[in-house]
Amino acid sequence: MQKSYLLLLVFFFLKLSAWSQTDTTIFSFQEFISIVKQHHPITYQANLKIQKGEAKLLKAKGGFDPKLQGVISQKYFNGSQYYSYLNSGLKIPTWFGVSFQGGYGVNNGAYLNPELTTPNNGLWYAGVTVNLGQGLFIDKRRAELKQAKIYTNSTQLEQKLILNQLIYDASISYWNWYKVYNKVQVYKVALKNAEFRFKGVRESALIGEKALVDTLKAVIQVQRRQLILEQLELELANKKALLETFLWQDGFIPLEIDSTLKPMYFQNSTLYPPILITENEIDTLVFNHPQMLYYQYNIDMLKIENRLKKENLKPTLQVKYNALSTPLNQNVFGDYSLNNYNWGAKVAYPVFTRKERGDLRISEIKIKEKESQFINKRAEIKYKLIANYNSWNSSIEQVEIYQKAVLNYYNLFMAELTMFNIGESSLFLVNYREQEYVKAQIQLIELIFNNYISKANWLYQTVDFK
Repeated sequence: MQKSYLLLLVFFFLKLSAWSQTDTTIFSFQEFISIVKQHHPITYQANLKIQKGEAKLLKAKGGFDPKLQGVISQKYFNGSQYYSYLNSGLKIPTWFGVSFQGGYGVNNGAYLNPELTTPNNGLWYAGVTVNLGQGLFIDKRRAELKQAKIYTNSTQLEQKLILNQLIYDASISYWNWYKVYNKVQVYKVALKNAEFRFKGVRESALIGEKALVDTLKAVIQVQRRQLILEQLELELANKKALLETFLWQDGFIPLEIDSTLKPMYFQNSTLYPPILITENEIDTLVFNHPQMLYYQYNIDMLKIENRLKKENLKPTLQVKYNALSTPLNQNVFGDYSLNNYNWGAKVAYPVFTRKERGDLRISEIKIKEKESQFINKRAEIKYKLIANYNSWNSSIEQVEIYQKAVLNYYNLFMAELTMFNIGESSLFLVNYREQEYVKAQIQLIELIFNNYISKANWLYQTVDFK
């Protein structure tokens, strides 16, 4: 009776240990990530960053748009027209700090200011305004446009970083689900083995082949594994719920994972081997890293602001010239003469320039702060890349070593069963060997998980989520 029971136990254990998911639907990591990339709300949010950059650039370009303007002002009192002002024109700013203007004006009235008097047919004007001091090389409009162009590039980096974080968080969530799911499967097999063993021991005890105390040992083993399995299934339910937060349809409809969908069984899983990479290639990755480029863009924007602050130290010197002409027989230039013009100049300069010098110092300090952060971030990224690459390499070797250890634990367990079968071992030792084998499988799952996490960390740190 004892021998036939043990043979059945060995057959049952081998069958469960060889279990694989050929009869279930595998929800692969690639399928999961593909859904996340295409449909997660954050994907839509990241695309808005690009649109925001384009809108800011459009706004900055608007500073150079031609502007039509018109003014009319009249006063009537006691039957008299005191004055009537009418002026319309077009102003065209340019990139080089020069503005062109032209227009038409007609002013009349009993009490009109003499300097505003125009011919009865009105007065046409066309001219130019030039900044010869402050604003000659750069002004607020040009600075804003340059910064907007940089900002547009930085929003593309922001989009990549947002998507990169999303893919990383989703990857970690998937592999945690994978890890706990496989632990559950191991303990389900272990529980069935313990239950099967308990039934056999109980039957042997009832016919006097086993001591009754062996049934107590066997049922304690069942209860212990029931508790562990219950805890793992609770954890699995929570991991699955977290995973579902990454699954959406068109960014608006949340999805759920069908109960038939499972991750790959750990014994059928394929490891991710690390790529071969040199230190020079790592330096290139650091140099082109989106976070480093993002810092550089911020520094470039601060330098434009700093240049504008330096420009403010110059005196304001603006010269304006307009050629004048009155229509003659509907010909705008019929009365044109080089002697008809108006011009003017405006000069201004703060005596102590304390405000301007203070603004410049603050700007220079901001640049130094950002450059210091840039250097620190560069060292941090390089360290993380090297450390993760080493971990990734090591994870492969650890899994390969422990796969052999798991096989050895299994062989020890089977040897203990054989010895027990011929009466040279005890149920306690059989339980101990089996528990060691179960622990070895759990450890192997952790090591495979570490390999997958190492790859996820590498892709996250290199922003290579495509």
